[in-house]
Amino acid sequence: MADKIKILFDSFHLYHLPQFDPVIDLLSRDDRFQIFHSTAAVNKKEERELCLNILATKPGTMVYSESEEERAKMIKELDLDFFVCGWSRYELDEYISEKTLAGMIYHGIGVKPSYWRDNHPRLNIRFVEGIYRMDQLRSHGVDKELVLTGFTKLDPLFSQNPDFDEKLAQSLGLDPSKKTILFAPTFYPSSLERFGMKLGEYTQNYNVILKPHMWTYFLDKFGEYNLVPQRNLAYDLAEKFSHIKLLGPEVYNITPYYKISDILLTEASSTIYEMIALEKPVIVNRFYRLKLSHKIFRYRLFKKRLSKEMNKDITNFCFEMNRARDLPQVLDTAFNENHKRLNIVREYQKKMLYKLDGKASERVRDTILDHFQN
Repeated sequence: MADKIKILFDSFHLYHLPQFDPVIDLLSRDDRFQIFHSTAAVNKKEERELCLNILATKPGTMVYSESEEERAKMIKELDLDFFVCGWSRYELDEYISEKTLAGMIYHGIGVKPSYWRDNHPRLNIRFVEGIYRMDQLRSHGVDKELVLTGFTKLDPLFSQNPDFDEKLAQSLGLDPSKKTILFAPTFYPSSLERFGMKLGEYTQNYNVILKPHMWTYFLDKFGEYNLVPQRNLAYDLAEKFSHIKLLGPEVYNITPYYKISDILLTEASSTIYEMIALEKPVIVNRFYRLKLSHKIFRYRLFKKRLSKEMNKDITNFCFEMNRARDLPQVLDTAFNENHKRLNIVREYQKKMLYKLDGKASERVRDTILDHFQN
């Protein structure tokens, strides 16, 4: 193989990048690859500029234009060997030539139906994080090449770097005498506003790392749902309560914070499955601030945003909470009883995350090489 494999990672949105990072890091140390990066010109200015600044720190060559049409043309003219996307909700044919292989490392582990609906016909390969997801994709008629790799985003969890973890905790000003809650509310349906400022009172005996969804920062509205109060609340909580540490939009990757936290608090989010990789307790909030149509027609929430099947699965290995004021009690229960659920957690690890060996990125790389080595 004389020529390098030309590969572009298209971080269409910033939240696609955490899945790419371990693969980029691996390939940057492999002289068989030539790396390119890009991000969408159609995103809001704040997200676009932040993503460009972050990508500029990555090994490889940036490909970008303020015009999405021109960006597509520039990428296509590269005549890539491999194009990596984090979703396929755009016209891939406009970005890549016929010879280019298109692979997707999806941006989440799903309790959301979008996972199997997101299936552009131009995709050649889907890198899949677990057996359960593989079976779901097949049952929904996805006929691409499906490669079981594990979840690349989690690879860094399995490299030992205690100095990094300690410095990260110190940089946030965490009290080492207290346990740390990682609260990762999604943008919709979210429980953050149902907690309100009471979150600070309920958690005063803990450190809290508050990691809002990227859309909480970058969108003012999600359909008819107003996200501004959610964003303002996050800032207000961090300002009023010294034990609440707010992660800004520049912290695009939550993964390092799993290791320095003792428990996860969230809703229907990929973070549920990511945290169980470390066998730490997870509390899932079952109370949300909903838009009117979902208050009246609850079934629409599951049809559009959640998966009933996987929502039920969560009850097997997470601790559920139905009221915000129950948080202190549920925290105690989760810490005291998590060990009783470890056998179930380990079953879900195998089902949802395949191998937790830090080598998912290597399996992605090897699959790509198999397509180009004779």
